[in-house]
Amino acid sequence: MSLPLPDGTIVQNRYRIQRMLGQGGFGRTYLAEDTNRFNETCVLKEFEPGTQGAKHAQKAEELFTREAKVLHQLHHPQIPQFRELFQVKTQNRELFFLVQDYVEGKTYEQLLNDRRNRGLTFSESEAVQLLQQLLPVLEYIHRSEIVHRDISPDNIILRSLDHKPVLIDFGVVKAAATQAVHSGQTLVGKPGYAPIEQLHKGSADSSSDLYALAVTIIVLLTGREAQSLFDPMNMSCQWKQYINTSPAFAQVIDRMLSNRPRDRYASAQDVITALSMISSRSATSTNAPISIPRPPDPTHSGTIALAGKRPRRSTIAPQTTATGTYPRPWFESAFDAPLALFKATYRLLKWVFRAMFGMVRFTMFGITKLTVKLLLWILAIVSLFWLVPQVFPYVAKSLPDFSKAVPDISKVLPKPTTVKAIDYQAECEKIGINYNEFIAQVNDEFYRKFPARRGKPLTQAQGDEKFRSEWHRIAQNILNQKSGDRNAQREVAEDSNP
Repeated sequence: MSLPLPDGTIVQNRYRIQRMLGQGGFGRTYLAEDTNRFNETCVLKEFEPGTQGAKHAQKAEELFTREAKVLHQLHHPQIPQFRELFQVKTQNRELFFLVQDYVEGKTYEQLLNDRRNRGLTFSESEAVQLLQQLLPVLEYIHRSEIVHRDISPDNIILRSLDHKPVLIDFGVVKAAATQAVHSGQTLVGKPGYAPIEQLHKGSADSSSDLYALAVTIIVLLTGREAQSLFDPMNMSCQWKQYINTSPAFAQVIDRMLSNRPRDRYASAQDVITALSMISSRSATSTNAPISIPRPPDPTHSGTIALAGKRPRRSTIAPQTTATGTYPRPWFESAFDAPLALFKATYRLLKWVFRAMFGMVRFTMFGITKLTVKLLLWILAIVSLFWLVPQVFPYVAKSLPDFSKAVPDISKVLPKPTTVKAIDYQAECEKIGINYNEFIAQVNDEFYRKFPARRGKPLTQAQGDEKFRSEWHRIAQNILNQKSGDRNAQREVAEDSNP
């Protein structure tokens, strides 16, 4: 990714950049002034597809234009109004700019950080209010056949004007940026917030937005990062251990967080209906008249009737009549011995079956358990073959020599080529570039090449050696490219100032 535009730059002979608001893997966001509209403040989003060649450039332009038409159709008070999309061509790069209205306020990520500093998080009532204000926005865009794809606390702004949540940064443009470089599926979404089908398969629908909104809610409630709440073993969000909520509200959130899209709510309107039912039940329980029972009459014994409740039994125990036992007929006692024998045989067979097979079921836990058992049996057999010759040397002569039959692995498989790591921070300081931006660019290029590794840290294990070498290779290529660009800029500067 190229260097950001400096403050004061005028783009398209109209928009004067004031400052950079943020930066991501798809480009940068600037705060700008529209000189053609009385210096009105607006947001300028820069997207750099990174494509090469006229064919890819034309494809990127078509995709951005198509998605810009989709955004232009949205007219909602809680969505920034789209203004225009234009393309800027320079000598060595091609940029797309999207212009939207500026929303004054703080994102919910900033609001959560402010509360974290004070040891606080959002309450359940605030979470319900946010859902009730934001779900109609999702219902509107879903009816327009648009999926946001990137709902998270940093993409929701609490507007200072009316204190309403505003949904920003639609993922359709990011999807176009990804598809412009990699044809086929568009993997857009934040790890931890996006559901499995969106991150792994690139498929997203209205239920995907409901899943991301539910993760956003539990992040605001717990104050924890989204990825720390996700359990990869159960493929689910474990959040109830960090916060206590009402059972009805937890049931709504759990359904929104279902692994399978068909198990979630069919639409945002269904979630609104479920929340309204919770509110009506809580209001009914709060406004229900409370009946105070009168104390019992000491002169009256028996049962006491309470208003609104079933009559309860008297505290005075009734008299009971003792009943004797009667002898069992012979045809009933004749089946006692066969039934006892049948039960004993059933229990014995059940115990034998459990001891032999361990009741392995076709589940993830059962398969893992069976695999561990097989590995232990193999290890025991191999250990026995190794131990017997050590204890009884004369048996070793009768056993075949398996060492000659197994070829040397180092001779069969060549050693993988590795790229040694260097001190990137020192190299970045030497060149004069930002170290954090450099690492973010390397990670983005690495995850673009290996999307399955997104969210998985690179360890020092031998299995990750290939990925570590590829990461260092990408980093050194980008570092060489940055160094070449800096040298070219210095040469241009020296030629212009003789």
